[in-house]
Amino acid sequence: MNTLVDLVQTYGLWLVFLITLLQSVGLPLPAFAVLIVTTAVTPATEANIIILILTGSLGTLAGDLILYFAGKRYGTGILGKLCKISMSPDTCVRSTGDIFERYGAPALTIVKFIPGLSTLAPVVAGVYAMRVTLFVFFSSIAALIYLGAAVTLGAVFRHQVDGLISALSHYGTMGGLFVVVLFGLYLLFKWLRRYRLIRQFETDRLTVNDLIELIDGESNPVILDARPMDQRTRNGFIPGSVPIDENSFNDIADRYAGHKEIVIYCSCPNEITAARYAEKLRKVGLKRIRPLVGGIDAWAESGQQVTFL
Repeated sequence: MNTLVDLVQTYGLWLVFLITLLQSVGLPLPAFAVLIVTTAVTPATEANIIILILTGSLGTLAGDLILYFAGKRYGTGILGKLCKISMSPDTCVRSTGDIFERYGAPALTIVKFIPGLSTLAPVVAGVYAMRVTLFVFFSSIAALIYLGAAVTLGAVFRHQVDGLISALSHYGTMGGLFVVVLFGLYLLFKWLRRYRLIRQFETDRLTVNDLIELIDGESNPVILDARPMDQRTRNGFIPGSVPIDENSFNDIADRYAGHKEIVIYCSCPNEITAARYAEKLRKVGLKRIRPLVGGIDAWAESGQQVTFL
């Protein structure tokens, strides 16, 4: 903890700018907590508070603009790469798309407070070709609200944060190590959840060739599309596939309870969304559900037909 305080006192605004920028582009850094600590150890003047909020907001906006232009140039392909470093990959693409479909550009102010979605939102905005002026406006508001909350907490609970810092500092290196271990355990917990889900369906996955054999044979497989509706519209879908979302699990389970072959696909790395949906469908009654390796991308790359609405 002394190390963090020393960094804050030495580099101050540069540290705030760098950490907020890096968190904004997807790295799992505790920018919110760092800003709380920075505020607590900084003289509580109006000028200092304003400068802290503005510096953090500039760092966040810089990172958001990087992702926005990446989405605008590379399209949905960049989403998969970001999902690989996101701590919440199973919710990233679908939830971000759903929120944008519902609220439009103002959704940028909502997703800033949702882990995982805050990183993907600027990319989706770029993919949707949102006007850059509109993007900057709502992203700036989101950053000001988000980081303003952190600075406010640091100012209000200044004495409590000082007390915590003093308590941890009393134990020297062990105090800082305690904080690092806690954060490491949090990251490990998130990773283990993801790893467990991937391994759970690893042996059940089927390839594009396997799916083609099922379609050409007499199995008559049910194919479920676990992507957001906007991706289904923009990027097409496997012919005959049925869209599924968080609200349709029971309906899907009732409708296809008698089918022996059910395949589900998405566009996330490791088929994580498909695996998560398959797990939930099993809990509501379906027995044999297999994620498609590579999802819609593997299907299209193999030269198979992709249907558009």
